[in-house]
Amino acid sequence: MQMKMLFLMLLFTGCSMFKAMPELSSSSKDVPGWVYSPYETCDEASELCATGEARTMSAADAQARANLASIFEVQVKSTLSTNTNSQSSFPWQSQVNEEVQTAIEESVNEVLENVQVKKHFKKDGLTYALASLDKNQASGLIVGRIKKIDTELETLWERRSRTNLRKIVRLHLEREKLNERYATVAGGKKASKVTYEEIMKWKESRPKMIPLSLRVGQAPDWMKEKLKELLTESGFRIVKGETDRVLSMNVESIKEFLNVEGFEKYTFTLNMTSTENGEKKKVISTSETVTGRTQADALLKVKPFFNNYIEDHLSDLHLD
Repeated sequence: MQMKMLFLMLLFTGCSMFKAMPELSSSSKDVPGWVYSPYETCDEASELCATGEARTMSAADAQARANLASIFEVQVKSTLSTNTNSQSSFPWQSQVNEEVQTAIEESVNEVLENVQVKKHFKKDGLTYALASLDKNQASGLIVGRIKKIDTELETLWERRSRTNLRKIVRLHLEREKLNERYATVAGGKKASKVTYEEIMKWKESRPKMIPLSLRVGQAPDWMKEKLKELLTESGFRIVKGETDRVLSMNVESIKEFLNVEGFEKYTFTLNMTSTENGEKKKVISTSETVTGRTQADALLKVKPFFNNYIEDHLSDLHLD
């Protein structure tokens, strides 16, 4: 029995000696295949992979992630077909494109947060990293965002308000760009219930311009200009005198107590009312409190808030 145990111990010791991997020296030629060909290790059907190299491990990881992000976007561009969105132009097209680009970057960054570094290798003072992105996980994140856009887009489309045209176009464009990235990891696009052709057909079918009277009480110039811009873009012709449709706007300012020398505190309230044929249709209102050196300084600080509110809620006034 003792001889048998001794024989087994010698056998296991010999096997472990043969299986031990040699240490790679600076002159070793045993460089892993994935360093130059990531898909020798990765499954191309289920993941995207890329490698990076740098002096330190953290820098190599970062480079691998950056290279994978670049490959992801290159694959998106290589699969693009002619986009009908480029065939039409709006006064606000440039601004919408910037907003969409920002939204897409945020969505892609969320996807790329799931990139995993699978392997490392060191040789001649350099570290190599292999980064991987699971396609199923990435497609799940992208399709979640697409579904959220679809819910909002379809709700706006059911209402068919001309004041929502900009938002409808922006959402549709964002959806299409996300769909292109979804196709890269999922192998196909998700169909939309609202097509760009339908949006353009509806736009062309509306009356060209609807006269509207704009009555402004107290309000800063930048707020008046923003409202006029949105109304004009939506197909309203602002006229003086009496019209069937009237939009009234006023900003109230209340100075609040603030026991801080050199600063003042104000609450600004925006009120907007729509009227048709003498009958009040809708009233919307919002308030914001802010501090500033002066009232004018405080008002400038709330400019983005009120401009965004007007753009997001103009359709709530049911002007058409």
